Amino acid sequence: MWDNILGHTRQKEFLERYLAAQERPHALLFVGAEGLGKKQLALAFAKALLCASHTGSDHCEACRLMNLEDGNLSHPDFLLVQREQDEKTGRYKDISKEQVADLISKSAFAPVMSTTKVCIIEDVDRMSLVAANSFLKLLEEPPVGWVMVLLATDENKLLSTIMSRVVCLRFQPVQVEQVQSFLEAKGVKPAQAEVLARISEGSVGAALGLAEQNAWELRQQAVAFLEALPLNMPLNYLAGRVWQQKNFERPESLLFVKMLQLLVRDLIMCRLNLEHRIYNCDLQGELLELARAWQLAALKAALQHIQEAYTALENSVGVRLVLEAMALKIDQAYKE
Repeated sequence: MWDNILGHTRQKEFLERYLAAQERPHALLFVGAEGLGKKQLALAFAKALLCASHTGSDHCEACRLMNLEDGNLSHPDFLLVQREQDEKTGRYKDISKEQVADLISKSAFAPVMSTTKVCIIEDVDRMSLVAANSFLKLLEEPPVGWVMVLLATDENKLLSTIMSRVVCLRFQPVQVEQVQSFLEAKGVKPAQAEVLARISEGSVGAALGLAEQNAWELRQQAVAFLEALPLNMPLNYLAGRVWQQKNFERPESLLFVKMLQLLVRDLIMCRLNLEHRIYNCDLQGELLELARAWQLAALKAALQHIQEAYTALENSVGVRLVLEAMALKIDQAYKE
C-alpha cells in the first residue's frame, strides 16, 4: 500500500488500523519538516480510503482515478487544497478565507462514488487567521462521510482550538543510512549519496531535490571560493565566477548560497573539534585544513552574511548584486 514510502513505520501502522476501524476520527494532522514524505503518505492514505477494498491495490475504478504515479487525482470524492501562487511575485500566498469558503460550500455534498470523501489541506499552518477561524467551524461540525488530512511543518502556528480537534501524527527524519541507500538505488554515486543524505538530515524529498538539481557542481563552486580566500583583487576574482554571470538564475543562486552555508557550518564544526558532525564528509581533510586559517568569530560572521544573502535572494533582490556583496563581506571577515 505504501511500501515505496521510506520510513514512518509507526504512522503507517496507525493508518492501517484506521482503515480497519469502524469508528474513525474525522481529521488527522501530519506534522513534520518539509520533504519527509507527509504528502506522499497522505495521498496513499487517501487512495486507500477511497478504494473499494481499502487497500489501494489499483484493481478498482477508484484506484484508477487516484493514480499517484502520473499525478491523476480525478476521483470525484477527493479534494486537494493548496496555497496559491502570486502571479506577479511567484511567491505562494497563505491559504485564504475564499479558499476555505469554497471548501465549506463543497462540504454540503456527500460522497458520490466512494463511502468517504477525502480532503487533503497542504500547509495548513500557512492559513490566514480569518481563514483559520472559518476552517475551525468546519472542524467543529464535520460533514458526514468526510475525512480531512491536514499537512503542516510547524504546529505552533496552528490555533490551539484546531489542534484540539485533530489527531496528530508527528513525522521524524528518516535515518540517514536509509536515505543514502534510497539515493543509491536511484543511481546516485555512493559518495555523493552519503553527503546528500547528511545534508538533507533525513528528508527524502530534500535529498532527491538536491540530487536532481546541480547541487554537486554548485558545491564545488562554493569550495573553490573558500579555498581562494583571502582575495588579493576581490572584484577581479568575482568577475570570473560562474555565479557572477548574467545567466545565473535565482534558483541556482539560492542553492549555491545553501551549499556555501553548509560548508561554513562544517568549518565551524571543525574549529570546535566536532568533525564527526560535518555534512560534507567526503571533504573532511580539506575542511580541516581550511578551518585552521579561520577565527571562530570570523566564521560566525561569515555564516551571518550568508544567511542575509539567502534572505535577500528570497525577497527578489538582484542575484549578482547579492552574491557580490556576500562574497566581499565574507572576504573581509576572513581578513579581520
